Amino acid sequence: MGFQYWFTVCAAFIVGLITLAESFIYMRRGIYTKTFKGTSRKEFIYKDAKPIEYWISTILHFGISIMMIGIGFWLLQEIPAVNHWYNEIRTMPAFWF
Repeated sequence: MGFQYWFTVCAAFIVGLITLAESFIYMRRGIYTKTFKGTSRKEFIYKDAKPIEYWISTILHFGISIMMIGIGFWLLQEIPAVNHWYNEIRTMPAFWF
């Protein structure tokens, strides 16, 4: 578990948390900001003007954030202590029901 592994895990969590915060900001404001790679041009998608495009973009943004956080947890399974905790947490709901 070298530096590159931990850098990848931290990057997955950080990117996931940033995109999660962005998706909540987009939902709160009602304006989705679409940026284009390599340019400073931005397109604003208003909830009232284009509701289908707005909601699809916002839901996909939210889904990507959850996926990145999930990738971070998936990468943490390679560590034996975390894998042991993960297995114990996963068996807990069996006792609740």
